[in-house]
Formats: sequence, C-alpha cells, structure tokens
Amino acid sequence: MAQIIAGAWSFASNNGFGAVVFTSYGCYWMSYAATLIPGFGIAEALSKVSADVRGQSWGIFNLAWTLQTFIFLLASSRSNWGTVVLLACLLLTYVLSTIGHWTQSEGVMHASGYVGLVTAITAWYNVATDMLTKETFYCKLPNPAIGLRNGPALETPGHRVHGLDAHSAAHHLDGRTPGNNYDFVATMPKHTVVANTIAADSQLVDTISFDKNV
Repeated sequence: MAQIIAGAWSFASNNGFGAVVFTSYGCYWMSYAATLIPGFGIAEALSKVSADVRGQSWGIFNLAWTLQTFIFLLASSRSNWGTVVLLACLLLTYVLSTIGHWTQSEGVMHASGYVGLVTAITAWYNVATDMLTKETFYCKLPNPAIGLRNGPALETPGHRVHGLDAHSAAHHLDGRTPGNNYDFVATMPKHTVVANTIAADSQLVDTISFDKNV
C-alpha cells in the first residue's frame, strides 16, 4: 500500500516513470499477499495440487513480473546509474525466482534471495541519494546521470543531462526535483532550446541553452 501511495505522489509531481513503477510493485505485493490470505482461497487451491503444479504456477506469476521489470529497465536506460543498477538487480531476482520455482531448485531459490538482498541495499542507496543532498547533509552521494549522446552536460539542481533534445530533456527533467517547475522553449533559431528551471524553494533561476542536434 505504501508503494501505491508513493506512486500516487509521483504522479502528482509529474514523475510518470516513478508513478508507474511504484504503483506496479505496490500491486505486486498486494497480489502476493492475496495468495497468503485465507479469504481469497488461493492458498487452499494451491495446497490441493502437486508440488510441480505449484512451482509452475509461481513460475508463471514471477515470469509476468520479470517481463514487466525488463520493460522498466529499458525505460530507465537514460535516467541514472542508481535506478539502472536497482532494476537490473531486481530483474535478476525475478529471473532466478522464476527458474527456481519451475525447476524446484532450492539452490536457485537461495540465489534469488541473496540477489534480492543486494536489490534492497541498492534501493536504500537510491533513497539516500535523494534524501542526503547538499541542502540536508554535508555532501551529496554520487548517482551520475546516463547520457547516450555526445554533447555538453546540462546542469540542473541535483541532476545532469547529457546532450538531449528538447523532448527528451523535458521528459528527463520534469518532476525530478520536488518543488521545481520546468518550462522548455524550442522556438529559438538554429534549434536552440532554452530551459528555465525555477526552484521555488530556493528562489533560484537557471537558464540553460543547448543545441538539440548534438
């Protein structure tokens, strides 16, 4: 439920990626909980079938979330290394869990659990990079942005954007810093885009210019 609430707040702050990810995994935990609550009858139904059928059922369940996580990983490829590593670890966790259930391999299931612990540690680090900023702590933890194109890096409060065009930059920046509003104007000559970043909490205004053809 907490992840679904986090997804709702992400949606309210114009962070579409965070809204989809948090809400999706919130639904995952709710659906998993339903298999353990007697009132749903799922646990009783699974208890009446063989271990092979139970393993295949859990394997299919985890396979669906493996594919979903793979899509999230692709969508995060231009965000930052913390998010990419987190989703990569989570994807490996689901892959091992799917294989472990299908093969009824205790060793693979244990490996899935260990990778899940690494995933949790990575998630905590991502939280720390957002919470421990220069405004709230003595330093900011590294979480470098990923840019797939060559070009000058754009500096924004707490983020770097490397050589993106207007649409990609707007998608990357919008809603990433709480309390900030972003306006992108792409009507300048020679395809120059000006991004006005207004930080309401610090009264800071940054103007950034770059060529969208880089």
